[in-house]
Amino acid sequence: MPLTNVLYFAQVAAGVWADWVQVINVSGEDSKILAVARDRNARVLWYGEREMRPFQGWVVPVEPASVTQDLSLVLSSNKAISAERHCHLGTEVLAFPGASPETMTAGKRLFFPELVAGCADWFIVFNISDQQTIVRVIVRDDNGTIVNQFASPPIISMGTWVFSDAQTGNVQGTIELVSDQIIVAERHLHYQGTYHPNGVAVGQLGQVLD
Repeated sequence: MPLTNVLYFAQVAAGVWADWVQVINVSGEDSKILAVARDRNARVLWYGEREMRPFQGWVVPVEPASVTQDLSLVLSSNKAISAERHCHLGTEVLAFPGASPETMTAGKRLFFPELVAGCADWFIVFNISDQQTIVRVIVRDDNGTIVNQFASPPIISMGTWVFSDAQTGNVQGTIELVSDQIIVAERHLHYQGTYHPNGVAVGQLGQVLD
């Protein structure tokens, strides 16, 4: 597994969603971890530090900052770390490892290999660079034909931007994100059906193409 000292989470959800992130010091030495939570306009609303022994865990206490609004979260350390986010609402559970360049989930060109027609698809993009960026969204059907394209407004450094199937259209296919700066992105798929009458959720990180 590629190791990293910095992990990025595009969202810690607000409201009725129960959401938490746990980080682990996976090095063989004591470490110091800094956690910084921001709103969508990159304002720092909470931060905290923790000294940790090897393989000790810390559930990052971003509440009450996350009670009324979504936050992004950045975890940085002087040693290698691993982390996981769990987001719950009834039978819907989203789970994400933190994104990073080392794990090929942070870059200028991200790909989601699925977009489901007839279901609720939701995406959040996090600009982790120190410069403003614009993200171009390319929607293809399963035959590889481009069926829709649009662009974000300027996203400030450490800011986030959200789009959904209201913008992509009712398409069975894929999503490509092309950015001027390095970004990370999450996809949340929500659906109900015969085998999931109470609803289920699937979470994916965008995969770096190049």
